[in-house]
Amino acid sequence: MSHLSPDDLSTIRAAIQSQHELLVKQVHNDLDESGRTQYAEVLGRASGDSSDEALAVTLGDLSAARLGHEMRHLYELEYALQRVNAEGFGSCAECGAAIPVARLIANPAATRCIACQEVYEKTHHGQSHGSI
Repeated sequence: MSHLSPDDLSTIRAAIQSQHELLVKQVHNDLDESGRTQYAEVLGRASGDSSDEALAVTLGDLSAARLGHEMRHLYELEYALQRVNAEGFGSCAECGAAIPVARLIANPAATRCIACQEVYEKTHHGQSHGSI
C-alpha cells in the first residue's frame, strides 16, 4: 500500500505536467537560440582568430551540454508520469522507504529517498550521468 493519497498523486501528477511543459518550452527556446547565435556572433567578427574560434566551439559545447541535461530531465519526467500510478511509486528504489511528498512534488523524477540519494551522489561522484 502506498503512503501517497489520491490527492498527493494528483498534486504530483500536476507537478510533473507543469515541469514537463516548462522544460519543453525551454528546450525549444534553447534550440532556437543555438541556431541563431552559436557561431554567427563570434565568427562574424572581422578580427576572427583562433581564440574566437575556440570560444565559438566552447559556446557550442556548453549549449549542447545544457540541451543534453534538459533532454535527460525531460525523459525522467516522462518516466515519472508513466510510473505515478504504478505500485511502489513514491518508495525509494534502494531501501524501500517512503519518499516524502514534498520531495516528489519538487522533484517528481526522484526514485530515491534523501538518505539513499546522498549515498548515491557520494559513491558516483564525477560520473557524467547520475540520476536524481
